[in-house]
Amino acid sequence: MAMSSAIPIPTDSPDLIRIPVEQMVSVVEQILVKKSLFQFDATVAAQRLVEADLYGIPSHGCGRIRELVSAIDCGDVDPRARVLIVDENDVLSVLDGGRALGHLAATKGVEAAIAKAKSSGVGISCIGNSQTLGALSVPLRMASENGLIAIGFSSTGGATVAAPGMTTGVVGNAAFAYVIPRKDLPPIVFDSACGVESWGKLNLLKRFGVSMPNDFAFDSEGQPTSDIDAAATLMPLGGELGFGLSFLGSILAGPLVGGQMAIRKKGTDSSDDSQHFVIVLDIGHFTEADRFHKRIDVAVEEMKEKAKEGDREFRIPGERGADCFHEYSTTGIPLHRSILEEIKQLAQSLNVDDSF
Repeated sequence: MAMSSAIPIPTDSPDLIRIPVEQMVSVVEQILVKKSLFQFDATVAAQRLVEADLYGIPSHGCGRIRELVSAIDCGDVDPRARVLIVDENDVLSVLDGGRALGHLAATKGVEAAIAKAKSSGVGISCIGNSQTLGALSVPLRMASENGLIAIGFSSTGGATVAAPGMTTGVVGNAAFAYVIPRKDLPPIVFDSACGVESWGKLNLLKRFGVSMPNDFAFDSEGQPTSDIDAAATLMPLGGELGFGLSFLGSILAGPLVGGQMAIRKKGTDSSDDSQHFVIVLDIGHFTEADRFHKRIDVAVEEMKEKAKEGDREFRIPGERGADCFHEYSTTGIPLHRSILEEIKQLAQSLNVDDSF
């Protein structure tokens, strides 16, 4: 499952153009190097961005490169920042993101949590002073590649999600994700905004000329709107459930990490407005790993049999992303032509080869 999937992103639009994965990674990497990132950091960030596209989360993929460059240009992001572990014990790592790209801070945070989990069973990383990290499930996948479970929250900007019954924002549109490994199968992956949609996805839908339902958002006057440009406040995903998750995310990826609650933020995705909270669990420290995987496999098969009885398609979280990865790795990632043109213009302005 990608971010929130209430409004599907068109997959058969004539405006979609396929770009080879290696080519896109190279262009994004070169752009970031031109903006003064170290080569290693540029490579990691480019891979994280393109991985979001590969797993079917284009709202948080390489189409966001222009925003990241703007954040560097205005000083919100320090391209030469070092992400540092400032405090730690056997389980916990507290990291200062140093105003680096969130993709880099999150990667180091997950790596630290993986190391702690392997030795102690549980690894927790609190990452402050960071930036928007893109698709939260992308760095969390590193845990599943090591046979570990990962759960995370990431805060964004100000209060843009209403409580049920309200028309103004009181919590942030926090991201919530988990990744659970499976034996010899793609991992279970859930990645969602706590509002009805992520703002990044709404902006992408706008490129396709897709509007949203009238009960998704309110404008600045507190009136329901289907106009994405007019939307100022989103409803929480699933009512109380989305509100409760976003409230929790605002705390764990907020005051606990040295940040503010969303309602006290200035309403942007600037460098002091994003924090991340990650928990990694080593299955073997809790139970016998083979038994764990077998019980999940048996349950999933039973779920699918139930779905067949009702003649319905049933997919567990992560299966669609795995299908996207398999397809796009071969055919190239699909980009809206307007996004591709923006990337080309940015590349040309930096004397980067943009020959897609």
